[in-house]
Amino acid sequence: PEKWTEVKHRLVACMFSFICGYVDVVFVTRWKCFATMTTGNVVFSGRAWIGQDISNNMAKYYFAVIFAFSVGVVSYCYAEHRWPDRGASMAAAPFLAIWLVMEAVLFYDSTIHDIFPMELYHWTPLAFAPAFGVLSGASAGGRVATPTNLVTGHLVTISSAIVKACTKQKWGHAFKIKTAMSGSILASLFAGALTGAGVLKCMFDDGTHGALLPIGPLLMVCFWLNDHLAKPRSLLKKMKKLRQQIKGGGEARDSATSAHAHGMGLAVERHVSIDGSTDLAEDSSEEEEEEDQEQHWEQDQEK
Repeated sequence: PEKWTEVKHRLVACMFSFICGYVDVVFVTRWKCFATMTTGNVVFSGRAWIGQDISNNMAKYYFAVIFAFSVGVVSYCYAEHRWPDRGASMAAAPFLAIWLVMEAVLFYDSTIHDIFPMELYHWTPLAFAPAFGVLSGASAGGRVATPTNLVTGHLVTISSAIVKACTKQKWGHAFKIKTAMSGSILASLFAGALTGAGVLKCMFDDGTHGALLPIGPLLMVCFWLNDHLAKPRSLLKKMKKLRQQIKGGGEARDSATSAHAHGMGLAVERHVSIDGSTDLAEDSSEEEEEEDQEQHWEQDQEK
């Protein structure tokens, strides 16, 4: 149904937004940059360009993060061209593998700065940013068809909805869907940021490394579901077909049972009718015998 299709698109968008809110909190805490969007990094690079940050090399650092993000977007566009409706999962797979390896190394060694010099550790966000380039391209250019890592456009939609509600303007079906999507994305971004802040607060004494380990597999599931919206996965189609077969078999068994019960009912009725006719026949024969006996007795009396 159309309503369920809208719900599926909204759920995938909310999952993307939740992850973006969570990851941005971790990145700002660790590396003072954003992984899921480039606007903040452009502002930071402009600030660093005139020497208002730690060093002038910070401008190069922010531009490198922007470049890594762009690599992810380009990879998604190429993968979508090479494998139609499967571009997100195909492009994200190698980037998420790098993601997991890097975060596992950071988590494993608590003395990470002894292995990675501060200058090298400073550039580790480049291992994570391309995956969010893929996310940005998939959410804006895929079936979700809306940015899931930005707030501004969704605030405009919600503001427009408030004005229409106050002035009692009619909401079209498309506008209702758009408003519901914007509200869901805003709520999911905020919930993800709250969750990230809570996780970091709980583990801050031991460092923040390891906080991104579960995000890699979760993000891969989101990309897989995003591609499923564009073209249903064969695995899910087989599961749906199997469920329909099981349901159809149950209905067939029920119909066979009811037919059998109906047949038994007819047989019982027929048996009853046969027994009833036999009883009637016996009753009539007994009455005839009694009449004959009475006739014989009357004849004897006359004699």
